[in-house]
Amino acid sequence: MPASGPVSESQRLALLNRLCEVLGEEEARVLMESLPPVNWHDLATKDDVFLLKDDLKTINKAIEANKTAIEANKTAIEANKTAIEASEQRLRVEMHAAFANFRAEMSAEFKTLRAENKEHRGEVALQFAKQTRMMVFTMLGLTVPILGAILGVGLT
Repeated sequence: MPASGPVSESQRLALLNRLCEVLGEEEARVLMESLPPVNWHDLATKDDVFLLKDDLKTINKAIEANKTAIEANKTAIEANKTAIEASEQRLRVEMHAAFANFRAEMSAEFKTLRAENKEHRGEVALQFAKQTRMMVFTMLGLTVPILGAILGVGLT
């Protein structure tokens, strides 16, 4: 009658004693040491090993596929990095050109403003000169009759 579960130590000891009676002590110990202390159903069979081998092959294929995908992602990331760096460089060039253009426009505007300012200064100076002449001639115009009146009163 087959055992229904794992063999206990007491059962193993009973078997060893019986084997010692039948085979002798040395042979019984050799035989017992060659038997595993576990249930025979727990041991892996060749079929189990072959199934495991097939599973490992499948796993290795999946790992290789993942490695390939990772390498493709690395390549794509490097390409994106290169594209971004090129875009940054183009942006720098465009900004540099735009700022240079802005500086040139501002410089031209300032030159125009300076010229207009110089022109206005000349106009202001001309107006001051006209005003000064007018005041001088007006003063002279008022001074001559007053002087004449003073002289006329003083002679009489």
